[in-house]
Amino acid sequence: MLHLKQNMLVLALLTFSFGIALGQPFAEGERSMSKGVHNSFLVDFQIGEADDITDLWVDYQKDFDARKPKKNDAGEYFGDNAEIEAISANTIDIYSTVKSKKPAPGAIVTIWFDLGGAYLSSATHPDRMEGARNWLEGFRNFVMKEYAEEALEAEEDKLKDMEKALKDTRKEEEDIAEDIKEMEAELAELKKTLGSAQKETQMKAEAVNKQKQIVEQAKARAKSLKN
Repeated sequence: MLHLKQNMLVLALLTFSFGIALGQPFAEGERSMSKGVHNSFLVDFQIGEADDITDLWVDYQKDFDARKPKKNDAGEYFGDNAEIEAISANTIDIYSTVKSKKPAPGAIVTIWFDLGGAYLSSATHPDRMEGARNWLEGFRNFVMKEYAEEALEAEEDKLKDMEKALKDTRKEEEDIAEDIKEMEAELAELKKTLGSAQKETQMKAEAVNKQKQIVEQAKARAKSLKN
């Protein structure tokens, strides 16, 4: 599992790919390493973490039958006897370093190709450069594919969470609507009951008023008889 920071990851993937298309994807130059100063190539990643990119770099070399690259005392990874036909008919030794760009995301992979007595360069091996760049592009795409798949999985998980939240909200909405329907039915029944009660109250009020009149008449009759 790669170490991803979800915020801005997809945008970073798109920006990185666009930048590579416009810029110089594999800067070539003489750089110091454990065997001296030799020509090398850079692969500059603007996303991810150095540890993850290192693991993917090791895996990529193993696909070309390089003995599992191990870190030497100089802090370099040494891939022994890689078979890269696009560069050479003979086996190639690959020296490399992976440097973190912290606090910024990404890492810089510096790669030396030892062809056996000479290090690959555009000056001395122009006919091999297309194959070399294609191979390096293959590595870049290998890393980007892994991050893209991780980003896709994370976005799919996010979508699932959102769909579940939407489903829960819809269920809550349906439950509330059903409660309202039941309450409206109860209210309608209560209104009918209220109407009946109001009629009965009116009838009883009229009866009370009549009875009051009868009582008053009885009082007046009783009073008149006393006199």
